[in-house]
Amino acid sequence: MNFWGIAVNGLWILGLAVLLAVLSWANWAAGTQRIRFRAVLGRPNVQQRLVLGLFLLCMGLAATGRAWWERALWGFLAAVFVVSAWLAGRSRVAS
Repeated sequence: MNFWGIAVNGLWILGLAVLLAVLSWANWAAGTQRIRFRAVLGRPNVQQRLVLGLFLLCMGLAATGRAWWERALWGFLAAVFVVSAWLAGRSRVAS
């Protein structure tokens, strides 16, 4: 049994599951609160969870990539999501 393959494939699947859960919850919250879906997605706590899902997705895809450029691209994208989460958290603390 290839435990490394299970772990890294589980990582991107977990990222997709987080994204699906956050989007589903945001849709439900928008319907019950009678506000726009976009307004719910703009909330800082929702954005943090979206970034977490995107980060997990990118890390899983970087780990399963076959070519060096594919791994580098997914790794770079994961780093972009980490930086964006850090900047969003910093701006939220400042305001």
